[in-house]
Amino acid sequence: MNSAATRQNGESAAWQSRAAAAMLMMYRRRRLMIRVADALLRPLAWLSRSGPAPKLDQVKSILVFEPANLGDIVTLAPFLRSLRARFPQARLAFVGKSSTESFLREQELADELIPIRVPWAEHVSRWRRYNPFSPLWPSFAWSLILLRKRHFDLAFANGRSDIRHNLALWLTGARRRVGYGYAGGSFLLTDVVLPDLGHPHVTDLTLQFLKHLNIPTVHDGSLLRVSAGDQEFADKILTERGAGPNDLLVGIHAGARKQARQWGEDRFRQVALQIVERFGGKIIWFADPAQPHAVSTGPNIIPVSLPLRQFLAVLSRCRLLVCNDSGPMHMAGGLGVPVVAVFGPTQPEWFGPLGSQHRVVIRGDVWCRPCADHCLFKEPYCLRLIPVEQVMEAVAQVMESLSLASASAF
Repeated sequence: MNSAATRQNGESAAWQSRAAAAMLMMYRRRRLMIRVADALLRPLAWLSRSGPAPKLDQVKSILVFEPANLGDIVTLAPFLRSLRARFPQARLAFVGKSSTESFLREQELADELIPIRVPWAEHVSRWRRYNPFSPLWPSFAWSLILLRKRHFDLAFANGRSDIRHNLALWLTGARRRVGYGYAGGSFLLTDVVLPDLGHPHVTDLTLQFLKHLNIPTVHDGSLLRVSAGDQEFADKILTERGAGPNDLLVGIHAGARKQARQWGEDRFRQVALQIVERFGGKIIWFADPAQPHAVSTGPNIIPVSLPLRQFLAVLSRCRLLVCNDSGPMHMAGGLGVPVVAVFGPTQPEWFGPLGSQHRVVIRGDVWCRPCADHCLFKEPYCLRLIPVEQVMEAVAQVMESLSLASASAF
């Protein structure tokens, strides 16, 4: 192994170590709150006198609790597809936000979505997120209690589960409840999984559940799928807008759900212009239909604003996506499209795109990361201090690897 590769592996190991330490530190800050909640909820364990947990061969119904947004659902795809493969006859129900229903159905990741408003997933402010007196709590708890009539055999919290997620599983009455206990509520589970701190990525956290149950992980190519009809739509719209089958298409998505993760539309435009100039590519400039931005078009810049299915189809035609830490980043990775992602307040070891073909651009000297998107300053300097040249360097690296891969194919 050459010195450059050795250094890269050493840096990766160091980042993983810091990411694991940061994950534990976040829960250490909430230790008092967790201990109080543990003490208040522990009597529930005495009331939990259900029968023996079913063996895996007896599982006919599965519940997965994940109240997060679409990008987080994509990171669960390996876990969900592996459950599908192990339990092909079981009914897989997903408890989460109603906005994820069409995606789960179209990607065949779940048989149904059970929409529930989750108190800590409804708000941005910390107080509202952790407020135990939120008026949403009674309806939330009652909705879960109603699920007890379904008699689920097996239930999972998400990979970042804490005492709230474990309580949610207990309320459903599932016969076998799998989750982590390091953030409280272990007494509410039947299977307490030990986290692998060497692999703190959110995808690995859920795959650790499968390892605990001796369920093999499925690796079957691209995690996300595009139908033949949507592929035809992508070809049609690209042709109509001047993109030929031999053009180098580079996607740019300048948006992110949270402002603290947005590098800046003007910076992305500079990247777009340099890509066109240096590599002769055409830019597919993606804009969210719900939050469209005014994008000044230019030579070889094609703006599109599409519903999710069509967005995935057009994205799959790109050779590269340049974006923020966002849902489209995970979707590109799920489609096998290389990504250059600009990271600010979050840890790429937790949430970054998985795979050696991707590049993450980040400042390593930011002491306040991670901040859970609650910036201490008037603007996210962790992003603002990243120059266009640094992003272009990552783009050039991906372009070089794509050229090498094309050359080796002949």
